[in-house]
Amino acid sequence: MQTRILQIAALFLGACLATPASADPLSQGEIDGLLEELSVIEDFLTGERVSLRTSAVHAFEAASSSDKAAYEFYVQCHKTLNFDAKDSSFSEFRAWREKNEDKINNKENLAAIRFQLQYLVLTMKAAEGVKRETLIPELENFVTDIVANTENLGGMGMRTLRDSVKSTIFAEAYKLNKSLEVDNWSFEPGNFGGVYDQSVFPFFRKEAPEALSAAWDRRINLEKQSVIVRYEDNDYELEKFDTERLPELYWAKATDIYINVSPKQGSQAMLAMLKGNPGHTSLKKWLEQFRDLLATTAEQSSAVPVVEESPSNEQ
Repeated sequence: MQTRILQIAALFLGACLATPASADPLSQGEIDGLLEELSVIEDFLTGERVSLRTSAVHAFEAASSSDKAAYEFYVQCHKTLNFDAKDSSFSEFRAWREKNEDKINNKENLAAIRFQLQYLVLTMKAAEGVKRETLIPELENFVTDIVANTENLGGMGMRTLRDSVKSTIFAEAYKLNKSLEVDNWSFEPGNFGGVYDQSVFPFFRKEAPEALSAAWDRRINLEKQSVIVRYEDNDYELEKFDTERLPELYWAKATDIYINVSPKQGSQAMLAMLKGNPGHTSLKKWLEQFRDLLATTAEQSSAVPVVEESPSNEQ
């Protein structure tokens, strides 16, 4: 197949260089033939990408099954990219492995690696067009698992998961870093706020607005759990979250509900937030946002023509 592609490319290049296009124009039949050949090449390249992604999914799933498997897979990917590709000796690789053993093979880093691999699998599913109604529950379960493992991940692991999975050594080793293009998708597995904002909420707004409020509650509860684990013995940080961050989240929820579900339901929640948080630093901003929303709603209502019923002709 590859030989056939090279032959096509050589013939096409030779035809282009032989004479000016104006001196020997292509007939419609020839154009159709060339387009068909190009389709063959494109199908080959597409098939190659799908095959590579399929093998990557199997490899990532196996490597994320245990800490030992994750460690060995990480080391092998590093060897492939940074030693085998440069024809380095095995002794050089062994020296690197011994030097970095403690940095790589520790609980926090291995937990982060396993989550990176799992999220890469989800991302590849999204790139292949798996239906969002199937992916969204998996995505929310994944984020829930990360929050549940906040303590195991520690500071280092959580920082690692804030990086895009497209920049991981695994994506690079399997040549996925440039082909994973997905709309409405966060590539940072540890940024669960971003996962909800870019993937989960857009789905519910479009496909199931009646479930948007519950999705917001799950997202807010995840952040609560994360903060409790991180600041278990720090009353100052816990109180700061309750008085500053939590109202911000509930305001964002109320605004989203107003715009995408029910202005009546959203306005009631927004008014309750304004009355219940008189000292919040964002109060003035919230008031302005609420007024703007009401003004927009009033304009839209006045723009809708009122159809008057014709009086009935009673005999």
